[in-house]
Amino acid sequence: MVISFPKIQKYLESLDLANADKLDIIAKELIFDEAFYEKVSQALRRRFSRGAETVEAIDRGGRLTRVKREKRGGKYRYLVLGENGDWFESNERIWIVAMYALWQASKKHF
Repeated sequence: MVISFPKIQKYLESLDLANADKLDIIAKELIFDEAFYEKVSQALRRRFSRGAETVEAIDRGGRLTRVKREKRGGKYRYLVLGENGDWFESNERIWIVAMYALWQASKKHF
C-alpha cells in the first residue's frame, strides 16, 4: 500500500535509486511500505510523548540535526533545525520521518 503524500509521491516514484541520496532512498521505502512508515512514525511520536523536547535526526547532507514538535491549534508541527540555527517546517511529514529513520539506522551500525 502506498501512503498518501501527494506533493512528493510523483517525485519518489520517478526516483533513480542509483543516483539518489540516502534521505530519498529511505523516504521511498517509507512511502511504499506502510508498516515500516508506521513503525518509525510511532517511534518518533513516542519520543516526544515521553517528554523529549528535541529528537536527533540526519538531514539530506548526512549531518546530524534536531527535530522538535510544537502543538498549534490542536495539530502538531514538526520543525527541523537548519544549519543556520533557525527552525523550519518541512513541507511534508514524510521527510521528518525519513530523517528520524536515517538516524535510527545510523545507530545500528555502531
